[in-house]
Amino acid sequence: MKILVVDDSRSLRHSLHLILEVISAVILDAGDGLEALEVLEREGPVDLVLLDIEMPRMDGITFLEVVKKDPRWASIPVIVLSGVGQRESIIKAVQEGAKQYLTKPFTSSELLSRIVQALEIEGGRIP
Repeated sequence: MKILVVDDSRSLRHSLHLILEVISAVILDAGDGLEALEVLEREGPVDLVLLDIEMPRMDGITFLEVVKKDPRWASIPVIVLSGVGQRESIIKAVQEGAKQYLTKPFTSSELLSRIVQALEIEGGRIP
Protein backbone atom coordinates (compact mmCIF):
# COMPACT_ATOMS: atom_id res chain seq x y z
CA MET A 1 0.00 0.00 0.00
CA LYS A 2 1.30 3.46 -0.95
CA ILE A 3 0.23 6.52 1.05
CA LEU A 4 1.01 10.15 0.21
CA VAL A 5 1.31 12.41 3.27
CA VAL A 6 0.83 16.10 2.41
CA ASP A 7 1.51 18.51 5.26
CA ASP A 8 3.79 21.51 5.68
CA SER A 9 4.77 20.39 9.19
CA ARG A 10 7.84 18.15 9.10
CA SER A 11 7.18 17.00 12.65
CA LEU A 12 3.64 15.89 11.78
CA ARG A 13 4.87 14.08 8.66
CA HIS A 14 7.46 12.31 10.84
CA SER A 15 4.77 11.33 13.37
CA LEU A 16 2.58 10.01 10.56
CA HIS A 17 5.48 7.93 9.26
CA LEU A 18 5.80 6.29 12.68
CA ILE A 19 2.07 5.52 12.79
CA LEU A 20 1.94 4.21 9.21
CA GLU A 21 4.96 1.93 9.66
CA VAL A 22 2.65 -0.31 11.68
CA ILE A 23 0.73 -1.16 8.51
CA SER A 24 3.87 -1.56 6.38
CA ALA A 25 2.83 1.24 4.05
CA VAL A 26 5.17 2.80 1.53
CA ILE A 27 5.03 6.46 2.53
CA LEU A 28 5.60 9.38 0.18
CA ASP A 29 5.95 12.93 1.51
CA ALA A 30 5.06 16.37 0.26
CA GLY A 31 5.27 19.73 2.05
CA ASP A 32 2.37 21.30 0.13
CA GLY A 33 -0.13 20.63 -2.63
CA LEU A 34 2.19 21.63 -5.45
CA GLU A 35 4.89 19.24 -4.27
CA ALA A 36 2.21 16.54 -3.86
CA LEU A 37 1.20 16.92 -7.53
CA GLU A 38 4.87 16.54 -8.46
CA VAL A 39 5.06 13.34 -6.38
CA LEU A 40 1.95 11.95 -8.11
CA GLU A 41 3.40 12.76 -11.53
CA ARG A 42 6.69 11.08 -10.63
CA GLU A 43 5.42 8.09 -8.60
CA GLY A 44 2.03 7.46 -10.18
CA PRO A 45 -1.22 6.88 -8.32
CA VAL A 46 -1.22 6.12 -4.62
CA ASP A 47 -3.71 4.17 -2.53
CA LEU A 48 -4.51 7.03 -0.17
CA VAL A 49 -3.68 10.70 0.49
CA LEU A 50 -3.50 12.22 3.98
CA LEU A 51 -3.93 15.94 3.35
CA ASP A 52 -3.52 19.11 5.39
CA ILE A 53 -5.63 22.13 4.41
CA GLU A 54 -3.51 25.17 5.18
CA MET A 55 -0.16 24.99 3.37
CA PRO A 56 2.08 27.35 1.39
CA ARG A 57 2.14 27.56 -2.42
CA MET A 58 -0.88 25.25 -2.93
CA ASP A 59 -3.36 24.55 -0.14
CA GLY A 60 -5.28 21.33 0.38
CA ILE A 61 -8.52 22.58 -1.17
CA THR A 62 -6.78 23.57 -4.40
CA PHE A 63 -4.92 20.24 -4.43
CA LEU A 64 -8.24 18.41 -4.09
CA GLU A 65 -9.79 20.42 -6.91
CA VAL A 66 -6.92 19.50 -9.25
CA VAL A 67 -6.71 15.83 -8.24
CA LYS A 68 -10.44 15.13 -8.45
CA LYS A 69 -10.58 16.57 -11.99
CA ASP A 70 -7.74 14.37 -13.23
CA PRO A 71 -8.92 10.90 -14.29
CA ARG A 72 -5.56 9.39 -13.26
CA TRP A 73 -6.10 10.41 -9.65
CA ALA A 74 -9.82 11.11 -9.21
CA SER A 75 -10.55 7.82 -7.46
CA ILE A 76 -7.77 8.13 -4.85
CA PRO A 77 -9.37 8.41 -1.40
CA VAL A 78 -8.32 11.50 0.56
CA ILE A 79 -8.44 11.96 4.32
CA VAL A 80 -8.17 15.60 5.37
CA LEU A 81 -6.17 16.32 8.53
CA SER A 82 -7.35 19.72 9.68
CA GLY A 83 -6.67 22.06 12.54
CA VAL A 84 -9.37 23.13 14.93
CA GLY A 85 -11.36 26.10 13.68
CA GLN A 86 -11.26 25.20 10.01
CA ARG A 87 -14.91 24.12 9.75
CA GLU A 88 -15.52 25.97 6.48
CA SER A 89 -12.39 24.41 5.01
CA ILE A 90 -13.49 20.94 6.09
CA ILE A 91 -16.91 21.43 4.48
CA LYS A 92 -15.26 22.65 1.27
CA ALA A 93 -12.84 19.68 1.31
CA VAL A 94 -15.70 17.20 1.59
CA GLN A 95 -17.54 19.00 -1.22
CA GLU A 96 -14.38 18.72 -3.34
CA GLY A 97 -14.19 14.97 -2.79
CA ALA A 98 -12.38 14.24 0.47
CA LYS A 99 -13.48 10.87 1.76
CA GLN A 100 -13.03 11.71 5.45
CA TYR A 101 -11.48 14.22 7.79
CA LEU A 102 -9.78 14.19 11.15
CA THR A 103 -9.29 17.19 13.39
CA LYS A 104 -5.80 17.69 14.81
CA PRO A 105 -4.74 16.45 17.27
CA PHE A 106 -5.84 12.87 16.67
CA THR A 107 -4.71 9.50 17.99
CA SER A 108 -2.96 6.82 15.98
CA SER A 109 -5.92 4.49 16.49
CA GLU A 110 -8.31 7.15 15.12
CA LEU A 111 -6.12 7.62 12.06
CA LEU A 112 -5.74 3.90 11.39
CA SER A 113 -9.48 3.41 11.79
CA ARG A 114 -10.18 6.19 9.28
CA ILE A 115 -7.69 4.68 6.85
CA VAL A 116 -9.49 1.35 7.02
CA GLN A 117 -12.83 3.11 6.44
CA ALA A 118 -11.51 5.23 3.59
CA LEU A 119 -10.03 2.25 1.79
CA GLU A 120 -13.19 0.23 2.44
CA ILE A 121 -11.11 -2.82 3.21
CA GLU A 122 -13.20 -5.95 3.62
CA GLY A 123 -13.18 -7.18 7.20
CA GLY A 124 -11.71 -3.88 8.43
CA ARG A 125 -8.11 -5.04 8.05
CA ILE A 126 -5.28 -3.44 6.21
CA PRO A 127 -3.24 -5.91 4.14
